[in-house]
Amino acid sequence: MRKETAEKCKFIAGLFFFGGKKADIIRSSNESRPKLRNEIKQQDKKIKSEDERMKKKVAAIFMASIMACSMAACGSSGGSSDSGKTDSKDKSTASSTAENGSGEVEKIIVSFPTWTGAPADTEKVQEAINDITRDKIGVEIELSITDYGSFNQNTTLALSANEEVDVLVCVGFPYQTGIQQGYLSDLEENDLLATYGPDIAEAVGQDNIDACRVNGVLYGLPSNRDIAQGRGCAAIATEYLDGIGYEANTDDEIVKISLDELNDIYAQLHEKYPDKEVYRPTTGSMSQFSNVDSLGGNVFGVLLDYGQNLDVVNLFESDFYKDYCARLYDYNQKGYISADASTDTTAVGELVKAGTLMSYTTGGKPGIKAQETTLTGRDMTIFQTLDDYISSTSVASMPWTIPISAQHKEAAMKFLNECYTNADIANLLAWGIEGTHYKIGDDGLATYADGVDASNSGWNHSMGWMMPNQFLTHVWEGNDPDLWTEMKEFNTNAKVSKASGFSFDSTNVANELTAVQNVYNEYQTSVEYGFVDPETGIAEMNDKMMTAGLQKIIDEKKAQLAAWQEANK
Repeated sequence: MRKETAEKCKFIAGLFFFGGKKADIIRSSNESRPKLRNEIKQQDKKIKSEDERMKKKVAAIFMASIMACSMAACGSSGGSSDSGKTDSKDKSTASSTAENGSGEVEKIIVSFPTWTGAPADTEKVQEAINDITRDKIGVEIELSITDYGSFNQNTTLALSANEEVDVLVCVGFPYQTGIQQGYLSDLEENDLLATYGPDIAEAVGQDNIDACRVNGVLYGLPSNRDIAQGRGCAAIATEYLDGIGYEANTDDEIVKISLDELNDIYAQLHEKYPDKEVYRPTTGSMSQFSNVDSLGGNVFGVLLDYGQNLDVVNLFESDFYKDYCARLYDYNQKGYISADASTDTTAVGELVKAGTLMSYTTGGKPGIKAQETTLTGRDMTIFQTLDDYISSTSVASMPWTIPISAQHKEAAMKFLNECYTNADIANLLAWGIEGTHYKIGDDGLATYADGVDASNSGWNHSMGWMMPNQFLTHVWEGNDPDLWTEMKEFNTNAKVSKASGFSFDSTNVANELTAVQNVYNEYQTSVEYGFVDPETGIAEMNDKMMTAGLQKIIDEKKAQLAAWQEANK
């Protein structure tokens, strides 16, 4: 009853506060509304914080009472055992006991996408992780996995409804959007990172952590992976190349060719296999086949020429964009692209696996051939037409975050600390359970367990690069045993944007970004997949985006980039 009364009082107090602020917003000018909204969000965070502290105090008193009664009735007894599985690579130092202050195990929800949704053995892998984390850090996880095509929408719906999500990776769900909408927590508030994630900076590097800051605030943590990316890459199933008599050097992980040569290969494939889809674009294909630096993680104001020229331009008025869309339009006119490509959400890997698709866009890096071969279940040849590149957003392009709606932020950070430092957990997330999903061969490389392959594995998402620390995981067969050393060298030797380290704060153009993004969503697949004539489609889309505020976004990026340049002379 007291709890009900307290909740009612808090609700009534909230009505007075938010009612007053709502009236202020209605009376205010457009310029002052974002400030008032921010005040409300900050006050809301304070209320939630106080509420959490009160809950913890009550829980502590309650548990102390139970323990006192138990000891009085039964006498004292003790003893503990370390049953969590560890590894020689395990460097974590944060909380090595199962107790989290109250002795309870806190359950958190961890959300990330895979290409096709939750693998069949998700619960088995989840339980294997929990066998480690329950005893070691007093945390239990529930994996919430969605297919990549639905992840953005599902995540937005969950966070906007304030549903519990304790750990979230921003892959398929834009990091900048999460910040702009106020969905992500400040990871340094109340010393959260320093206290519960003390080993993360050593694992990924402080410079990389700082690259994830926006306006000085740290909302996400970078992953150890291929920070650089080989641009202009296409994966083609090798069997179809054999069918047209194309001989690629199988010793080369990536075959460097020109765009004209790639176009010629596609023409031959279409002639030889007229009933198969030659190429399937995705929403990321345009950026992958470009030398564009998408400032702030969106294409509404970009740098061209691999970011070597710091002049922010309108991508949709550039020669590059016109040429790209013209090429895809040509593909479509020739029948290379399926008529339902803009609406079919089937992952490209599944289409290749099914034998209906021959080629798709990918990103170049060490290990990419083995990665795509594992993904599709077919031997793949990787072609690259552009350079290896690190853009201004590369480091912070897919960070791990703790949303505002998290119910157990300390537990979430403890778990992330383990993900970055515990090889057992890293391998479970990447490859599944040893002996069930994979085994270690005589050469020390990971491969499928006996009786398991790409078609029947219960944990075969091929997204190890998305996990916090891929460098802790076993190297998969088909790769050089020194893959992770090669990956670090790849990152070091790539071309780097002159805007590297710049982060765009979208607060001043939040409304315009939403409006322009809505227009882009309406036109993107039809224009960039070649379903409309670019001569008319681009102009129509650009006009609508300019009306929605595109120029204001570009101007804001120009101003912030100029200020950043001045501060970093």
